[in-house]
Amino acid sequence: MTTFSFRCSRVQIAVLSAAVCALLLLGLWIRVAAAQQQLAQQQTDAVLVPHRATYDMKLNVARPNSGIIEVNGRMVLEMVDSCDAWEVKQRIKLKFLRNDGEEFDTDSSFTSYETKDGLGLRFSVRNIQDQEVEEELRGHADLEGQGGKGRASFTLPEVRSFELPAGTLFPTTHLALIIQHARAGDKSVSYSVFDGARLDGAFTVNAVIGKSPRSAGTPIRGDVGLLRGQPSWGVRLAFFAAGDQATANPEYELALDLLGNGIARSMLLDYGDFAVDARLVQLQALPRPRC
Repeated sequence: MTTFSFRCSRVQIAVLSAAVCALLLLGLWIRVAAAQQQLAQQQTDAVLVPHRATYDMKLNVARPNSGIIEVNGRMVLEMVDSCDAWEVKQRIKLKFLRNDGEEFDTDSSFTSYETKDGLGLRFSVRNIQDQEVEEELRGHADLEGQGGKGRASFTLPEVRSFELPAGTLFPTTHLALIIQHARAGDKSVSYSVFDGARLDGAFTVNAVIGKSPRSAGTPIRGDVGLLRGQPSWGVRLAFFAAGDQATANPEYELALDLLGNGIARSMLLDYGDFAVDARLVQLQALPRPRC
């Protein structure tokens, strides 16, 4: 969690009620969150580069009782500049082999359209197993203003809406802000992030930022010039369901070898029972539009 230096002193507590002091703390948190969010939004065009990245995926580790002995597949990730928004398209196709010899395929897709002011998000999620749709989510979310609260509304799989807490970020704004923190030398930050991938609210995402891992030397085809001259960091993101951070393990973790332009050279997707490596194998620059 991001820790701020403001604290209620004994003198303040003697003069103010505990409730007033809590409001002061809340007000400071909202102001700082709003300033950080605004910085990320101002920098998304300068930081992020439109691109299409293809990753080969394979099993990193299968923990006891997972029943998984092999995973192979591919992920394609696109980040498209649409003048006033970023469109993100992600598709992951995996083949699993269980220790009982059973095989099954999964096909997961995620698309989002996030306005560059960070205040609007449209999203669609579809998860398929063995050619049958297991889950489909669709909806939109809006924030009242910089650092303000918001509301998420789903149309699939059911009509549902709920409030988002003040300071919530959408995923592309969150990525840009993580890069800004990394450039500033920060080692850990925490935010509330909503991406539409769950029906019960935003994640609390804890990020630990360190040195970039050593490259595995995987050959990369395409526009490799996008990788040159970029700073890089090792970033590990832990995703907690809202309210579970103090008492539970994260629902999943994502480790990135992240470049300063938003491209990840590699990823480790850790789902608890098993973890999957994703290695960049092909990269294509996408054009910026004339806006």
